Amino acid sequence: MRRLLCAGIAIAAAVLLPGSAISVPATSWEAETSRGTSVFEGVEEKPGSIDVVDDPLGEHGSVYRLHTSGEQQGSERVRVETRGHRTPDGDRLRFTEGDTYYIGWRSMWDPLPTAEGEWVALWQLKDYGSGAATPPLSLRARGDVLDLEYADPDMKTTRLWEIPLPRGSWNSFVVGVHVSSDPGEGWVRFWYNGEEQLLNGQQQAPAATLRADFVTDKWGVYRSDGVRGEATAYLADAKVGTGYADVAPQSGSPSGRVVNEAPR
Repeated sequence: MRRLLCAGIAIAAAVLLPGSAISVPATSWEAETSRGTSVFEGVEEKPGSIDVVDDPLGEHGSVYRLHTSGEQQGSERVRVETRGHRTPDGDRLRFTEGDTYYIGWRSMWDPLPTAEGEWVALWQLKDYGSGAATPPLSLRARGDVLDLEYADPDMKTTRLWEIPLPRGSWNSFVVGVHVSSDPGEGWVRFWYNGEEQLLNGQQQAPAATLRADFVTDKWGVYRSDGVRGEATAYLADAKVGTGYADVAPQSGSPSGRVVNEAPR
């Protein structure tokens, strides 16, 4: 009995000692459609609606539909977006200095009107609190181009990656981000349909990904005033985790091949 008691105390001490290995869930958040919009910290419908529907293509079960009529209300820009993440126990997941997270999801846009010289934000890494300004990262449609844009602390923007804008089909995305206000510490990685992309010629692009108190991300449709007409964004399999494999949508076997999409 004494030997068993000592062994139990030793095991407990090993588990509780600082620096000992503790199992941490790799997936920090998941957009379970059974929870409706309660999976998000908030929603912004100006004007619009966010609901759960069957995938119109019949490929991914129940999905989120974010729809806007496109009718601008006063001076407010048209916006229908989710904001942030809320876990089943009610906690808010926010990204702060030193965090590393991977965000994975599928998107389909149909319809999605665009215009040359205008933009439509489809995903944003947005900062909040003192110092918040232009989002550090945005996935945007500009005319018939889809691009990933970085805004540095001086608000200078750089297109890190771009392809022809896909409409009416599902496509998967993963963004890896190390959160830091220091451009020498923060970084971004990016996968499109299971293949890692080069960002401005680099697999891991240095970036100041924090300028305020915290950052979180947003999905939907938010656009400049020159774009007209109704728009719908569909969202499926959205997850946040600590590694690529934990959040990558599992449609086939991702190749992991690096693809060079040269920005303009």
